[in-house]
Amino acid sequence: MNQDQTIDDLLAKYLADEANAHESDTMNEWIIASEENQKTFDHSKLIWEGVKAVQNQQTVDVDAAWKKLNIAKKESSQTVDISEQLTVKKLNWVTNFLKIAAVLVLLSGLWFVFAKQSTTPQNEVLTFQSGNKTVEKTLPDGTKITLSKNSTISYPTNFNGTNREVNLEGEGFFDVHHDNAHPFIIHTQGTDVKVLGTSFNVRAYNAQVQVVVKTGRVQFSKNNSRVILEKGQKAEILTNADTIIKSEVSEGKNITQENTQSFVFEQKSLAAVVEILSQKYDRQIILSQDKIKNCKLTASFEDENLENIITVIAETFNLKIQNQGDTIILNGEGCE
Repeated sequence: MNQDQTIDDLLAKYLADEANAHESDTMNEWIIASEENQKTFDHSKLIWEGVKAVQNQQTVDVDAAWKKLNIAKKESSQTVDISEQLTVKKLNWVTNFLKIAAVLVLLSGLWFVFAKQSTTPQNEVLTFQSGNKTVEKTLPDGTKITLSKNSTISYPTNFNGTNREVNLEGEGFFDVHHDNAHPFIIHTQGTDVKVLGTSFNVRAYNAQVQVVVKTGRVQFSKNNSRVILEKGQKAEILTNADTIIKSEVSEGKNITQENTQSFVFEQKSLAAVVEILSQKYDRQIILSQDKIKNCKLTASFEDENLENIITVIAETFNLKIQNQGDTIILNGEGCE
């Protein structure tokens, strides 16, 4: 059996809910492997659901009618005269009519399903904001989100379409409810994060989007650039660029930063570092000179308070700390 036949067989079993765990995993990997595969799956699923809907309506048993007509023709052939031949021709006409009628019923049923989908009004979109604290939210499909401070999630009241799609501004840790037939997609700053059921962290502040996977597999894409991430991997992209940078998260390090004050910085610019710290601690941190912004920090902090972190940064780059109310200013010569 060639590969196309294998995929066709798996697709049929998958849509009929007859695939075992290994087959389901194989099918899931095939679906997220490319945009073309996803389109093929979406199209097949739509046709499958349309046929199922038609089957629930009243149908014409063409095979039974054909069998009866053949019996009638066989019995009539024993004593054939002109009138009997006319009867057989009439029966043949009825048979053809029934076949055509059955096809029309199928086509009209599919048209009804597609027309109903295209005319069904969109779900109301709800918007939830975390404000100045980290909050937990459960979506209509059972997906759990830990939304960081000053973040926003928008989602429909019900996930009725082929995909479960939400929009994120800020940062959130997602524990996605598993659903093979309805991929979960997060849209944020021109990028898409697509999963079937897994847990991961998405961070989208200002000019950068970062995805870190805790369990399962995630597809991270922007325009024509696409990567597949697995447990312990992360990817980053600047919103004004199209190149996704994929890397491994150091073993034993904190994979996600949800609900914690723990950080892992690997050659991260101080401009990016202070932005992350400002969001987490709700404090304004200012770098007085552009040269300071270019300094690269490699360090990890586990449940440290902001003052200790700032002190380590200042000592590392020979900076002076100035406090003005809730604002922290770092002064120094910086880095070339």
